[in-house]
Amino acid sequence: MTEKDFIGNVSGGENTTSPSLYSDVSPIEKGFKCLAYSLIVAFSVIGNSLIIAAFKLNINGKLHTVNNMFIVSMAAGDLLLTLGSTPERVTRVLVNGQWIVEGSFGIFLCKMTNYLEKVCMNVSIIHLAMVAIDRFLAVFYPRRKIITAKKARQIIIIAWLASAGYCVPLFYFANLLEKNGQLFCKTRRFFVHWRVWYLLFLSLLVLTLLLVVALYAAITIRLWRGKMPKMRISFRSRISARLNSRVLKMVAMIVFAFYCCFLPYWVGWVFCSYYANDVICSDTYVFVSIFLLYANSAFNPAIYSFFNDNFRVGFRFIFNKLCKCCFTRRKLYVQRETKEIYVIGKGLPNMGEAHRRVRCKAIHNVNSGKQQGVQV
Repeated sequence: MTEKDFIGNVSGGENTTSPSLYSDVSPIEKGFKCLAYSLIVAFSVIGNSLIIAAFKLNINGKLHTVNNMFIVSMAAGDLLLTLGSTPERVTRVLVNGQWIVEGSFGIFLCKMTNYLEKVCMNVSIIHLAMVAIDRFLAVFYPRRKIITAKKARQIIIIAWLASAGYCVPLFYFANLLEKNGQLFCKTRRFFVHWRVWYLLFLSLLVLTLLLVVALYAAITIRLWRGKMPKMRISFRSRISARLNSRVLKMVAMIVFAFYCCFLPYWVGWVFCSYYANDVICSDTYVFVSIFLLYANSAFNPAIYSFFNDNFRVGFRFIFNKLCKCCFTRRKLYVQRETKEIYVIGKGLPNMGEAHRRVRCKAIHNVNSGKQQGVQV
């Protein structure tokens, strides 16, 4: 198998490898690539786990919204993608692209790695479209709750089931192939109609992008017209418009990051499968495009926490529980002759008030002592 054949396979999402991409890699470059993937795993696992935990705890009671339900489902998909596929990328770099697990269990892992990767991608694409639709309805029909929490749960379940069903051919056809005494995990070699499947997948990606762009263009125009001075609006309407604007910025950033990370991967697949190009099909481009695809799972939690105060509240609560020395209440213990202890912290008097109370207690004790003839 030539290097270009391999690159076409990788860009197609197939976990197929030829030693040509890794055999000439220096130990320093291998270490750099492994470190890069390891950082993605660390940030993605921690970030997406925090998103899911914060939503479940719902400390301030404001996280269980329809929009956040879609976000948490996407976080679960990102977490599954990270745990299910990224470690295989690391081992691939270390062992020059070979598949190291043999036997029935190795075949099962080969199938699951291909399967989970595409299921999670499909789920993310569908959820991006649903988030855009939810924002569109919230802006154009603010007094009607069209997508309720119950409907959102049903949509999420359908999205996962549909994605899982659509990707069944990848699970069925993926298998191990031995070549020159080395094992490789391949899908396209055993999947005759792989072009049809991947083109449908790519069409879903492009159509979702067009839908999202159209919806956000309409939302932007509507919000811009709403800022024009026509009539006095209520305080509640201004607050609602401000919240819609913040959520819109967050979702727009999520969509932007998703397509910035995924488009290089699919551009490489199209060009390397049909129109071989020395730049796009180079080793460097292949690594960067695949790296960005997995890096999106680490970017999303940072975007959620930056634009959503409620998630940050949940993060602080979780960190407070996990690490007592961080984000805890500051306590000041003041003890005088009265043997009383005043604690300064959240919900208690401030430091100045506490000192004033201590001083008043001390003066009261002194005056009482003088009246009783006690020398002080």
